[in-house]
Amino acid sequence: MDGYPKTAACVCGALTATVATPPAVVHACACLDCQRRTGSAFSYSAFFAEDAVTLYGQFTTFRRTADSGRAHDSSFCPACGCTVFYRLEGLPGVIGVPVGCFGDAAFEKPGTLYWTLRRHQWLATPAGVAENERQ
Repeated sequence: MDGYPKTAACVCGALTATVATPPAVVHACACLDCQRRTGSAFSYSAFFAEDAVTLYGQFTTFRRTADSGRAHDSSFCPACGCTVFYRLEGLPGVIGVPVGCFGDAAFEKPGTLYWTLRRHQWLATPAGVAENERQ
């Protein structure tokens, strides 16, 4: 994938995550926690090796316990509230970045939509995207 490094930013631009390499994985998730975290019907995230990500700016982290029983740490800008990155206990050494923060309409599509059991009824899975009822 061309165009690296890429920088993701919050709404006000005070918190950024610059990634040096393409993502290892891109997925979408329709679990209730992702719906609440994003304020949307699902999340759309890219995952990078931690050593490929450079963070700049202040952030606040909110820890919650996922359905798996493992920690999910969402880090967001204290000024505008936008989540710019997160870490999952189940994926050590990896940082997730919401794809919308890149502002790149050509960003690759997700490989899988997780938690299809909880997705909104109108949400059809695009062709070529695998479905997983849970995660």
